[in-house]
Amino acid sequence: CTPAQTDRILVHTADVGRFTSIAVGSDGLPVVSYVDQTAGKIKVAHCDDINCATATLNTISDPANGLGGDTSIAIGSDGLPIVAYQSTNLATLKVAKCSTPDCSGSSTITTLDDPDNAVGGFNSIAIGADGLPIVSYYDLTAGALKVAKCLAADCR
Repeated sequence: CTPAQTDRILVHTADVGRFTSIAVGSDGLPVVSYVDQTAGKIKVAHCDDINCATATLNTISDPANGLGGDTSIAIGSDGLPIVAYQSTNLATLKVAKCSTPDCSGSSTITTLDDPDNAVGGFNSIAIGADGLPIVSYYDLTAGALKVAKCLAADCR
C-alpha cells in the first residue's frame, strides 16, 4: 500500500458489504464475496481491472433459503470462484460454485452441513493440494470448530 493506497466504492447503498472475503481470480483480477444486507443476498464483485475502479456485481445465493452471512471465497483448481457462506434462515453451511469467473452464470449450491445445530458461521474456505475445497467453520450450538473436506470441486 505504499506510496499511497486508493479506496474504491464499488457499491454505495445502505448496508452493503458485510462479511467480505477477497481472492485473485485466474484472470488476475480481484473477486470479492460479500453480503448485501439491504437486498438480503450473497453477492460477488468481480473487478473489471487490476485497480478495481469498477466491478461486475452478481448474486449467487439461493433466495429460497434466505439471507446468507459470513462469506469466504477461493478460486478453484478450474479457475472458477467458490464461495462458502452461512444460510442464516436455516443456520446451515453452504457452498456456491460459480460457473463463470465473474459468477454471472448459475451457481451450483451445495449444503455441506445441516445438523440440528446452528452451524456455518465464521467460515473460511481454501483449496487443498489435491484441488478440492476445504471449509472451516463454527458450530454455535456445540461451541466447536468444524472442518468439511469436499470430495469434488463443486462440493457435490
